[in-house]
Amino acid sequence: MINHRRVSTLVLFVLLFLSGCARLTLMTSEDVVADINRAREAQDFNKAWYYSENIRSTHPQYDDVVALRTSLQRDISSFESAQIQRAQQLAGAGRWHEAFDVLDAAKAQWRNSDNLDAAYKALEKREALLFNRLRTELLVDEARWLHARLGTLEQLETLHRRDASEISDALKRRRAELVSTLTDLGNAFAAEEDWVRTRDLLGAAQQLSGTDEAPAALVTARKQLSLEANRSRRAREEKVQNKAVTLLEAYEESRSLSDLLAARDFISNNNQSGQLDQYASRLEAICQQRYQLGMQEGDALYAQGRYDDAFQAWENVARIYPGDAELEKKMDRARKVLSNLKALSDS
Repeated sequence: MINHRRVSTLVLFVLLFLSGCARLTLMTSEDVVADINRAREAQDFNKAWYYSENIRSTHPQYDDVVALRTSLQRDISSFESAQIQRAQQLAGAGRWHEAFDVLDAAKAQWRNSDNLDAAYKALEKREALLFNRLRTELLVDEARWLHARLGTLEQLETLHRRDASEISDALKRRRAELVSTLTDLGNAFAAEEDWVRTRDLLGAAQQLSGTDEAPAALVTARKQLSLEANRSRRAREEKVQNKAVTLLEAYEESRSLSDLLAARDFISNNNQSGQLDQYASRLEAICQQRYQLGMQEGDALYAQGRYDDAFQAWENVARIYPGDAELEKKMDRARKVLSNLKALSDS
């Protein structure tokens, strides 16, 4: 079992050690300007900024270091913008783990960044919104399923059997839990003015609970959805969503990698505001599955000595995640084998 206290202590020790190294280097370095520029090239902005801010005014390179601060700040600003944009692009493509990894790595390279912190919080909020949208689908489907079986529940209650009573009690408990969850989540979406999901959740809660009176938030949602401006905006969103669905269906019918990549490109390019996050997550799951199948197919062909076929299988799925280190190693190995075989046949 991992001793988290020991790990935390070790991490703290390493940070203190590195901090001490930076101080020692700053005190003993004869060329602080070169040290700063090396840190900039390595994008170690923590070190570069530390040197820039903590050099003594009596140091012979003090004026030169001060003159570097403006360009260092530009480097940092460009770095922040590039990493935030990359994280947003990955999130838009449904690659959430990679999106957070990008920001985690960026924050390690530049710890004093309000912009990176704000981007991380915004990404967490966007992911939470997607999570609740997916929950909405599951909960509304479950509510409809349970509502359709209320008659069965009533029949179970008439039976003498103990297991019938147990099932009946469990369903009644779940019904109450579900109504409560639907209501809470519906009110949360109402606070965000997401009227479609407010209507779906609170409408399902009202139907499942059997009450006639609609809650105020549900009335508001229905009213808002009837307004012309909201109808026009929804029509635009639905047009983009329908296009995404059409592209996904085209891939599911053809199983063509080109169709898969076309769907991914469309969703990624039209998902700046997160309206296609659900489709992006679904598509990323398909991409991961297709990629793993291609990797496994190539491995099997390579094990059979079919090196050219293995290379083709790997090269095909490389289009899904270009630059993947593991796949590039496999392809390099196959290239070497094929090159050696060709050399033998030519000799």
